[in-house]
Amino acid sequence: MHTALFQAANAHFFNELDKGIYMNTVISARNPRWSDLAHTSIVLSVIFEETKDIFGEVPFGASAHDPEPHGVDLFNRAVAGEFGEILEPTEQMVHAQVMCQRGIYSAEVTAKINELVAALDMLQDAVTLGMATDDQRKSLPAVKAELDALRLYRVQLAQLETLPGYPMSFDWPVPPATPFVYVKPSAAPLLSIGVSEDELPKP
Repeated sequence: MHTALFQAANAHFFNELDKGIYMNTVISARNPRWSDLAHTSIVLSVIFEETKDIFGEVPFGASAHDPEPHGVDLFNRAVAGEFGEILEPTEQMVHAQVMCQRGIYSAEVTAKINELVAALDMLQDAVTLGMATDDQRKSLPAVKAELDALRLYRVQLAQLETLPGYPMSFDWPVPPATPFVYVKPSAAPLLSIGVSEDELPKP
């Protein structure tokens, strides 16, 4: 009976290992600290049974959605207070995450800018050559406005360091809406120079 159970457990172990979901055994964990201000993951100093002789105590990031079962287990146990008070992330940790996120946003907006620059060049060429359709001519102001808005957003991202509260507590620049909403500028009212209010035409 015991042999059959051992063989079944052993077969399950290797099956889980092959699938990449083998759960490491935690010997100890300490110094929990949130890795982000949103409190979505925790960094701890952990000793695993399987790697203690090779690596000893190692830093380990755990979250509720960790792909490793022991990551989810460590996160839940840490939140429950098993390893002591969870400290807030350091400014250095937050700064690194902000830089990473800014890089993602900047790459996205730069790709959009490059795409619009190419589209605008084509439209302007068509206008210059007298080959533009009415719709193309009408679309020029909207394309230019969107390009200006995207460029402004990219500059704002590049100047995050100037915002109050950076990097621990600040408001991210808001990107232009997608799809872009173009609002045609209203015509400026005509000013009458040298004419008194009484002399203006009555409605």
